[in-house]
Amino acid sequence: MNNLGIAVTFRLSRELFLRNMVARYRNSLLGYLWLIVAPLVLAGAWIFLKRTGNFQIRESDIPYGPYVVTGVFLWQGFSRQLNGSLAHLSASRHLFSKYQFPWEAIVLAGWAECLVEFAISMGILIVFLRIIGLGTILTILSSLPWMASLLLLGSGIGLLAAPIGLLYEDIGQGIGLCLQLMFFLIPIVYPMPTEGIGLLVVEWNPVAVLLVNARDTLLTGKISMPVHAIISSLAAVGIAILALAFLRLARPHIAERVG
Repeated sequence: MNNLGIAVTFRLSRELFLRNMVARYRNSLLGYLWLIVAPLVLAGAWIFLKRTGNFQIRESDIPYGPYVVTGVFLWQGFSRQLNGSLAHLSASRHLFSKYQFPWEAIVLAGWAECLVEFAISMGILIVFLRIIGLGTILTILSSLPWMASLLLLGSGIGLLAAPIGLLYEDIGQGIGLCLQLMFFLIPIVYPMPTEGIGLLVVEWNPVAVLLVNARDTLLTGKISMPVHAIISSLAAVGIAILALAFLRLARPHIAERVG
C-alpha cells in the first residue's frame, strides 16, 4: 500500500468512525451510559453473591468491590475489541464488491470506535476509584501500556478470525462461547491463583496476564508477572500484524464468496 493508499484508508476510516459513533446511540435514551451499565450490573451480581456467602473466595489486599468492577471493565474492553472486527466487517458486506475500497478502513474505524468507548468507560471508572482513594496519576499512567496491549490482543484475535467468520457464522457463535468460558478461567471475579493448575492457566494465557497486570498496576502500582506481561504484549503486536496480513490475503476469496 503506497502513501496515497494509506492516506485514503485513514480518511475513510475517520469518516466511518464518525458516522458509526453518531448513529450508534442516536435512538438511545441512556446513550453512552450503556457502556458502564452492563459491566456494573455484572460486577454487582458477583459482589452480591460474595456478600450473601454463596460465593466463597479468599480476601486480597484490594477491596473486592473495586477489584471486580475494574476487572469486569477491562474484560468488557477486551471482548468488545475481539468482537468488533467481525461485527463491523459483517455490517459492511455491501462494500465488498467494490474492489478499490480498502477493507482496512472498516477495521480501523471499528477499532477506533471500541477504543473510544473503552476510554469513556475507564475514564468514569478512574474518577470513581480516585473518589474512594484508589489509584494515583502514576498508577494510572503505568497501567496504560498493559491496557493498550490487552485491547490490541483482542483486536488481533478478532481480526484473525474475521475472514473465516465472514464465510461461516459458526465462528461468531464459537467466539461467544469461548468468551463465556474464558471469563471464568481468568481471575476477574476471584483473586490471582498462587499455585497449581490455576496459576499455570493464568501464566500461559496472554489475556489473563495483560488483564491482571492492567488491574494491578492501576489499583496498586505493582506488576504481578513482568516477564509474562512483556511477552504477552509482544505477542499482541505480532498477532495484530499477522491478522492484517491475513485479511489482505483472504480479501479476494471473501469478496468472491460474500460480496
